[in-house]
Amino acid sequence: MFKEDKLFLKQVYQIVHEQMKQGHVNCDTVSASLCMTNQHLRRRILALTGTTGGVYLLGIRMQYAKHLLASPRNYAIATVALKCGYEDSNNFSRTFKRVVGQTPSEYAKSCAKK
Repeated sequence: MFKEDKLFLKQVYQIVHEQMKQGHVNCDTVSASLCMTNQHLRRRILALTGTTGGVYLLGIRMQYAKHLLASPRNYAIATVALKCGYEDSNNFSRTFKRVVGQTPSEYAKSCAKK
């Protein structure tokens, strides 16, 4: 991967983290922040990662959720959901289980045992 491509993915990562704080993470808001069309963003992410833009952004959010759930601070699920840009903790929990294979509370418990 070229240096420019790595820089682009780093920018996407940073924008997603900023937008998680605001609760509005999707390809539209990320593409607007990068001053590119949504279609161009999706094509570029697909070319660089082999995955769709939405799946890539979701992966960033779920990695952050896993990080928060594994931290010793014992965040409440609703807090983790908000920090990851979800207003509805039930939606977050369903998405987390679909992506990770465990509920957020199961994941947090499994991390605490390690």
